[in-house]
Amino acid sequence: MGCRVEELITGVPVTLDEGASVQRVAELMAERDLGSLVVTRDGRVSGVFTERDLLRRLVGAGRDPASVTLGEVSTRNLVSVPYDCEFLMAIAKMHANRCRRLLVFGGDRLIGLGHINDLARAMADRGRRKDLLVNMVGAVTLAVSIGLIVMLVFELPDMLRLAQGSLSR
Repeated sequence: MGCRVEELITGVPVTLDEGASVQRVAELMAERDLGSLVVTRDGRVSGVFTERDLLRRLVGAGRDPASVTLGEVSTRNLVSVPYDCEFLMAIAKMHANRCRRLLVFGGDRLIGLGHINDLARAMADRGRRKDLLVNMVGAVTLAVSIGLIVMLVFELPDMLRLAQGSLSR
């Protein structure tokens, strides 16, 4: 069985109401070292706000963060997966939707926000575990082979005597 997305979620995502000013949001993101947060309206997920949104929709557009609300500039085309989704399926969904983040839900409840870096790390770890298993099997095979060779070398004189005795009869 493969890795599931829920195993990659490290904590509850930070959520903020879409009425918050982007100035306050940017300060919060800097204080907590956040690259993204979940935007809500009436307690339900309505968007995601990322550093990229901040750069493109505010700084790049020359807008004043103090006068713009989170709801005006957050990403609305959300991509989500259920918590028990295999991470390879999640990667395929991210690729198909050209996104870097996935909302992870358990029914109607937001469990977390998965990032492409989390999925890439999981794939790398999975590869390392497979490499470790292959190396262990290889080491055991090599040890058994060397043991058989050593045993044959020590038993060779007896085997030759036996063969000589049976040929001379």
